[in-house]
Amino acid sequence: MTSMKPQPLVLSHRAGPILTLTLNRPEKSNSLHPDLVKQLSAALKGAEADNALSVVVVTGAGSSFCSGLDLDLLVSWTTNQKLSYLDTVTRVFRRIWSLPQPVIAAVNGAAIAGGFDLAAFCDIRLAANEAIFGQAEINIGLTQIIHPLYKSIGLARAKELAMTGQNISAEEAFRIGLVNHVYSRDELMPRAMELAGVLASKPRNALFETKRLTRALVDTDTNTAFEEINKSLHRCLASDEHRLRVEEVYKNLRKRISS
Repeated sequence: MTSMKPQPLVLSHRAGPILTLTLNRPEKSNSLHPDLVKQLSAALKGAEADNALSVVVVTGAGSSFCSGLDLDLLVSWTTNQKLSYLDTVTRVFRRIWSLPQPVIAAVNGAAIAGGFDLAAFCDIRLAANEAIFGQAEINIGLTQIIHPLYKSIGLARAKELAMTGQNISAEEAFRIGLVNHVYSRDELMPRAMELAGVLASKPRNALFETKRLTRALVDTDTNTAFEEINKSLHRCLASDEHRLRVEEVYKNLRKRISS
């Protein structure tokens, strides 16, 4: 008797010039396990080289978009393991940012910490009514990726999200300019595909050049910003404060799951 092949952690669906990538770890709120990150990175690398692909849509399986870094790993790994893990995650964000194709985030549920960042690095964000957004890194003793987010929502709002770690609703995300549109859960993916179709119908070279130009106008020195962000995150990951907060958050989470 043969065992069933495990489902991919990132599902790919191609419809003409549109590629949909679905984070497929719903039992863990689509948290960024290294295998999921590896598969997502490979899918994005393939998209970058695809001369017939015009638009990418990113969403999550189940009721969450992405809950960010995997607490199961953070609570047990050494500092060096965490640093290596973090580098692979931020490289995926940069790959989305530099991808020639526009990327639409269809945020179907919670987008927290690294999940928030994943959505923020996409070009256009659509959200279900039930979606929530939160830069929760500060709650486990880490800094957040504020750049280039603050260029979209303003520095004051970006600081508030980063310093409080509080969640905001889809409607509030729309109000501050983080989200372009809010739909019912049933409407979200049809609307995302409709928008992807509109983008894909445009002249491909002009579409790609528009993304490149807007990226250049938003920030001419993203590499330096990422270097500073990574230095700050590395210092935090090596701290006792981070280790103790992760253990506390993880313990409370396990209690809620078992109760």
